[in-house]
Amino acid sequence: MDGFVFCAGVLLGLFSGLLPGLHPNTVISALSTLPLDPETLALLIIALYPASLVVSFIPSIFFGIPEPNTVVAILPGQRMVLQGEGLAALKTVIFSCIISALLATALFLPSLDLFPLVYGAIREHMKYILFAISLVLLLRSKNPPLATLIFILAGILGHFSLNSGMEDPFLPLFSGMFAVAAIMVYSKGSVPEQKESAIGFGFVKFTLVGVLLGMAADLIPGVGSPSQVATFATIFMRMDTLGYLAAISAISVSQSIFSLATAASIGKARVGATAWLAEYMDVGENLLLILTLFILSMAIAVAVVYLIRKHAAKLASLDFSRMNAVLLFYLVAMTLIIDGFLGLVILAIGGALGWLTIKLGVERTNLMGAIIVPTLLLLFRVFI
Repeated sequence: MDGFVFCAGVLLGLFSGLLPGLHPNTVISALSTLPLDPETLALLIIALYPASLVVSFIPSIFFGIPEPNTVVAILPGQRMVLQGEGLAALKTVIFSCIISALLATALFLPSLDLFPLVYGAIREHMKYILFAISLVLLLRSKNPPLATLIFILAGILGHFSLNSGMEDPFLPLFSGMFAVAAIMVYSKGSVPEQKESAIGFGFVKFTLVGVLLGMAADLIPGVGSPSQVATFATIFMRMDTLGYLAAISAISVSQSIFSLATAASIGKARVGATAWLAEYMDVGENLLLILTLFILSMAIAVAVVYLIRKHAAKLASLDFSRMNAVLLFYLVAMTLIIDGFLGLVILAIGGALGWLTIKLGVERTNLMGAIIVPTLLLLFRVFI
């Protein structure tokens, strides 16, 4: 039975990862409403999250490719697709995931002793660290005044959503700002044939840096977006497109693995899936089992993505207007069921804010103000 549940979780992760805008936290939130026992839910989360994490790079690279004249507003992987190098982008992500998973696993046991020491040293200064990181990210943006405006507006919306008493405040908040906004600006452009090409080993150093950054990100509240962390890293080192993709995938993988260590050692889970898992299982007492199943799920997903990479590349030339309509209907229905009418309001406002962010050409990482601003208010003991 456990094997069946694990396989079901992996399949659900693979499927959900392919749907643009469908975050695994949304799937986990939906699963939590089903009449399942805690052990089954925990196993589903362990199997689902790594698979979804790996496969989600396919839609981020190949889905929703816009017209070439809007290339400056899209993701690095999509720029490579427009150059016919989408397969190189995907292979970089795959190999970076493998390397970062192996390295994070090797560092896992030492991290259990390291995290309490580091966290204890920086805990009293956390608010200043988070404020400094936020300030640097805003000043490093292409348009600091507009970035600050989006950051603050997202923070206001996030503060309201997180204090609204809704069952799952993250569902309408992030689904609106990212998924609904992406659907609103979707337009189909022409895409060249994707060539199979070698990627070399230049990305490896960025993968190694990404593992360390993912490890550090698990200590700081509010800084959960891999693209945010990677953007911060560009202050100290120059990254080309492949390097940036390698860093983001390494941060994503290592952050998810080390979140298990922080949950067990300092009682802090910075990754949503780990926080959900901690509600149904004692993470500290089951670390070896969880880590083993986590790596197994990720290995299956990596193998699947590598095997279907050429088929995945063909998705870039398809028109996903109808699928986007289905996804929008799903998000609206799920939000209404879980969070009611207030959730729909947050979803709509979040969608409008995400749309405005894209139209203004502001980096979407600034929408993470939805988490950072409420966290800063809490750390500085500002109650509004």
